Amino acid sequence: AALFSGATLAADQGSDFDRVEARYIDYSDIDGFGLNGRAMLSESIYFTADYSRLSEGGFDLDEILAGVGYKHDFSEKFTGFADVNLYYADAQDIDDDTGYAVQVGGVYRLNPAVEFSGLVRHLDNDIIGDSEQEYELSARWYINNQFSLSATYVDGFDSDWFDGYSIGAAWHF
Repeated sequence: AALFSGATLAADQGSDFDRVEARYIDYSDIDGFGLNGRAMLSESIYFTADYSRLSEGGFDLDEILAGVGYKHDFSEKFTGFADVNLYYADAQDIDDDTGYAVQVGGVYRLNPAVEFSGLVRHLDNDIIGDSEQEYELSARWYINNQFSLSATYVDGFDSDWFDGYSIGAAWHF
């Protein structure tokens, strides 16, 4: 029973930025899997990386985001963050291209076992058009100090291309 209880978590309820996560992704017309992670480099600076492989029929899309960010703990329960990333996309039968992504968001730790987060992202890459803006809303349930489960909703402001959800499992280190 202790494995599935928030009471097994440490007293620090701040957001846990050090993690590696595997996800199943289901967007409007395409689905696949993803791996992402973040690692703190100092008290406020972190490295972030995200890989996704999406497919529909014979069409495949690989995306990679990698960059650095800054986080600030506004309180014991709320952390704000911003990061800048190199963005690479490789679409089958379409040229691959690099661009950039900028993200700004926040994480609210409701209690030791439940965390909510949201972000707004700007992507700039010729494969998806000149640019794309989207937002994400997530919920994370901590099973214990080292493992959590997540559910995320993603919506593109200007298109339906990235509308959908993902579910994932993370290891925290």
